[in-house]
Amino acid sequence: MSFDPRIRGYLSIFTAAFFWGAASTAAKFLFLHDIPPMLVVQSRVVIAAIFMTALLFVTDRRHLSISIRDLKDFALLGIFGVAGSNYTYYMAIQVTSVGIAILMQYTAPAMVAIYVLLAGQEKVSKTKALAVLLSLGGSMIMLGAFDPKLHITALGIFFGIASAVCFAFFNVYNKVASKHYSIWTAVTWTLISGGSFWLLLDILVGPKTFNIGEVGFSEAGVLTLFSFSSIVIPYFFYFTGLKYLAPSTAIIVATLEPVVAIVSSFIVLGESLSLSQIGGGILIVSAVILLEVRRE
Repeated sequence: MSFDPRIRGYLSIFTAAFFWGAASTAAKFLFLHDIPPMLVVQSRVVIAAIFMTALLFVTDRRHLSISIRDLKDFALLGIFGVAGSNYTYYMAIQVTSVGIAILMQYTAPAMVAIYVLLAGQEKVSKTKALAVLLSLGGSMIMLGAFDPKLHITALGIFFGIASAVCFAFFNVYNKVASKHYSIWTAVTWTLISGGSFWLLLDILVGPKTFNIGEVGFSEAGVLTLFSFSSIVIPYFFYFTGLKYLAPSTAIIVATLEPVVAIVSSFIVLGESLSLSQIGGGILIVSAVILLEVRRE
């Protein structure tokens, strides 16, 4: 049984969004158990890079081979697309709130739509423009953007917009960096670049990733499991989805992440689920359905 490439793309991006959304709940759990946010952010990329490199070294070393001239593309994708979006996202959480950080990051679909339109890479139809608005509006409602009690700071807005720019860059530049390589190669070298950036940063400013005095055996096991569920699995599926879908379509489907995050928090952590959040989630799901019902 063979799937329509578009359906395969949708399923791949949704799977990535599912794991990222569930990872948000898992991250909250780790934070509640006194594991520092930056330790979580850095270690998950480094662990994922080590695992993928070791896996391909043992199974098929051909996937580790890339041209020297393409190394800069994966370096940009790993540093700005992965490490950059992770760092700015969690900094936004630190100075504002999870809701505002996610909301700011999910202005990225609009950024991608505007970029591909101006660059002539895609024709953004009325249907796709409507889908962008629906996903953005749904995210705003779900995450309580209209709540007057929200803690919003100028620094939070800066990091939030920066995270959106990095996420948008990841979606657009992914096709440039990985077009000549397998998904395994693209994922691995992107993670190697992102992980190397964090390790180099630790060397320059002091160890914050693998501090033996802070990370015990049990914590290392938890962080490794978190790395698989939040990096290895979703990145593999996201790279797969981008092979079949345009960046502007893929990033709209990815806005299902906050839906998964809020629902999983409701189920696992017992957090409240309001009618407005349900309504916002319906708008986001509607945006994704609209993309397929009104094919371009």
